[in-house]
Order: sequence, then C-alpha cells, then structure tokens
Amino acid sequence: MAESSIKHYIFILCGGTGPRLWPLSRKNNPKQFLPLLDKKSILEQTIKRSQRTVDTQNIYIVSGQNYFDKIIKIAKDFNLTKNVIIEPEKKNTAMAILYSVARIKQIDPNAIISTLPSDHYIKNIARFKQTLTKAKRVAQLTDTIVTIGIKPTKPDSSYGYICPDKKIDDYYHVAKFIEKPDPVKAQKLIDKNSYWNSGIYTFSVSTILSEFEKLQPEYFAIFKDLEKNLNYPKKIEQIYKQSPELSIDRAISEKSSKMTMVPATFDWSDIGEWETIFASSIKRKDDLAIINPDTQFLNINSQKCLISGQRKKLIGLVGVNNLAIIDTSDALLVCNLDSSFSVRDLVSLMVKNKKYKTYFLG
Repeated sequence: MAESSIKHYIFILCGGTGPRLWPLSRKNNPKQFLPLLDKKSILEQTIKRSQRTVDTQNIYIVSGQNYFDKIIKIAKDFNLTKNVIIEPEKKNTAMAILYSVARIKQIDPNAIISTLPSDHYIKNIARFKQTLTKAKRVAQLTDTIVTIGIKPTKPDSSYGYICPDKKIDDYYHVAKFIEKPDPVKAQKLIDKNSYWNSGIYTFSVSTILSEFEKLQPEYFAIFKDLEKNLNYPKKIEQIYKQSPELSIDRAISEKSSKMTMVPATFDWSDIGEWETIFASSIKRKDDLAIINPDTQFLNINSQKCLISGQRKKLIGLVGVNNLAIIDTSDALLVCNLDSSFSVRDLVSLMVKNKKYKTYFLG
C-alpha cells in the first residue's frame, strides 16, 4: 500500500496520577488537567499539538473511568467526544495500548499509530510534527516500532535511556534500553551517545500485535479476547480484572529486536517533577519562576525558586535558594528542586497513613 494512503492516528494516553507534582496534582485532578506552563491544561496543549500533525478525527484520548467527566468536557471543545476510549480500570500502558489497538483495528486495520503521553511540554510544534511524521514513515517502511529519542542535557536518573546501534538514513536501530540508571551509569551512557526515551512510540497495527504475540503471548491472548468482546462492556471489565499490569516499555520495547529510533528535533520536557517545571518556566530577573499568576510574594536575596501560592496569602522569601514552594488551600510543599523526584516517595508515605492519605487521594 502506498505510503500516502496509510492513515496516521494519535492515541493520547491520559491515565497517570502525577504524584511527583503534589500538592497541585492529586489523584482526582492529576497534572494533565492542570494549567502548568500555559493557560491551557497540559492535555489541551497535547491535543492542539496533535491537531497540527494528524486530522482531528484521527486523534483518540485514552483514559480511565475516574477521569471520564474531565475528559469529556475537554473533548467537547475539540469535537472529540466520539474519540474517547475509556478503560474500565487502570492497568498501565501495555493494556491501554492493546485495548486502543483493538478498537482502532475495527476501523482501520492498516493504521499507523503514535502513542503520546498526555503530560509532555513541547514548544516547537512545527519540529514536533516533522519528527512524528518521520517516525510514521520509518514505522511503515521498516515494520518496526519507532521511538523518539531525546538528546540528554544531564545524567538524569528519572528517565529510561536508549542505546542506539547502526544508523540507517535518518533513523537508528536500537541496541537496548536501560531503565533509570544511577547518575554515574547515566553519564557513561551519555558519553556513548545514548538518548532519553521520550515514551512516544509509533507502529503499525500488524507490527505491534506481532510483537505482543511473540514476546507477550499472555497479552496477545487478552487482545484476541478484547477484540471479540468490544461491544460487551461487562465482558471487557472482566478481561481487565484478570489482566496483568505492565508498562509498554517492560512488555515490549525492552525485549523487542524490532525497535528503531528517530532523534527529536524539538525541545522537550516530560513535566515529571517540580525541577522540570522550573527548567521550562519563564524566569524573572531574580531567577524566580511563578506558576499561579495570583501568587503574592516578597523576596530578599533568594534565587532559583519555583513558587505557587494563593491570592489571599503572602509568601515571604529570605535568603533561600533552589526550592519549590507550592502552597494550596490544604497543603504546603517545600522541596529542594534537586530532590523533587522524591516527592513521589512523600506521596507514598501519605497514602499509607490513614490520617494523611486524603491529601492525595481526595
């Protein structure tokens, strides 16, 4: 089939809870629904970016039942209410992708699909479109699963790393993936021209299913069951309850010999923790960044801080540096920016404590 006749679809995966961005991000209102770094929510920014790359009718939002009302409200603004895929429960990205592929296969079995996390911040949309269109072309011509690699700016242990093999034209074969190495190993990987894994994957329906059949036969059996029961919601719920829980990275990309990589040509942030929010924010002259425009504060000799406050509360800064200070009506976070990845651990402690768990779970 000619390259131009193959349709390109985008699945926006929107099921995360964003614990590292507590206390703004909560289970019932996670980061993808928040207006961080823009007046629009991160999900809305992702949809707008996708519209510049594929036809609006080819964009699907994949999420869980808990966020149905929020998703539908946003989908209405983009005329996408018929393109919302709701999972009966959260079972990580392997199941989200399998279920979505089963749905799209009914419509277009020759589809090329790109899966986008809903929580990325990308400035240069034209370059994003160029890179994702290239990934679509490579996926179609090579029958591989294409990931987009991000050139690292530092040895960050919060990302997975892609070790590229030989370069062919404008893409690489992938030698292996290494998930979240320690800083020393991360630096060695960077020295060997490794990339961060963006988590953006592009593949044909036939390629992703053949890899599931080969590498995860249990999941492939689940897919066949899903495919037979798409019109029976209760049966889909039963299938989900019995299914395992794996990320697409663990299930497929770390095991597959059919992985290729296209280097990104756009600026990228995964908005994973407060440090990345600060790095992507517009800074004042004193190197402070403000999230909520209603924030009121006074500063004496403080630098490199990220602040979010409330309209009727004044924040005073005196001689502090490198902090995230995030104040809400019921919680306050004061965190060293370099340690902001560990906010997830704080939330883990929170949800295990009967007294404090509602501060995240709501």
